[in-house]
Amino acid sequence: VNVVIAHRLDDADDFEKVFGALRHLAIDGREFMLVIAGDGEEESEVRKLLGALGLSDMVTIVPLLRPWGSVLGIGDIFIQVVPNTAFDPILLEAMSLGLAVAGCKGGVDDLIVEGKTAVVFEAEDELSIYGSLQRLFDRRELSREIARAGQEYLRENYTVSKMVSDILQTYREAVG
Repeated sequence: VNVVIAHRLDDADDFEKVFGALRHLAIDGREFMLVIAGDGEEESEVRKLLGALGLSDMVTIVPLLRPWGSVLGIGDIFIQVVPNTAFDPILLEAMSLGLAVAGCKGGVDDLIVEGKTAVVFEAEDELSIYGSLQRLFDRRELSREIARAGQEYLRENYTVSKMVSDILQTYREAVG
């Protein structure tokens, strides 16, 4: 299983619970490769945390390159590390490419529909993260179903014509 995280490396604490959950999956015998797309001031701290948890051999850190699909396209599962406070185009790209999403509760992102477009977890609860990821690892059909539902959700809600229509509606409401 190829797992992808796209997140700035400015705060190693953002990764601690997710890495802990991934460590438990590795201890349980799950085989995976983790790609972290991002850069930032605390990359060395993130690497230290990975080393302390025994995950260094299964992790690659790369810059977040555009087009994002060049990194995201290798994944089977996309993990949202912290809840989004704004719309996340990388999450949209991951869903459009057919990755199953494991996302945090509590964000403002309408892309994450619990049980339909993503499995969700509490960001500060390592066992919650572990349980969500375990479901995606162990139930490959569920993982594929969530990936397909995410793509379908995008087709229904994020077409250019739908976005233009929504903008025009907002304009009409503001003027009218």
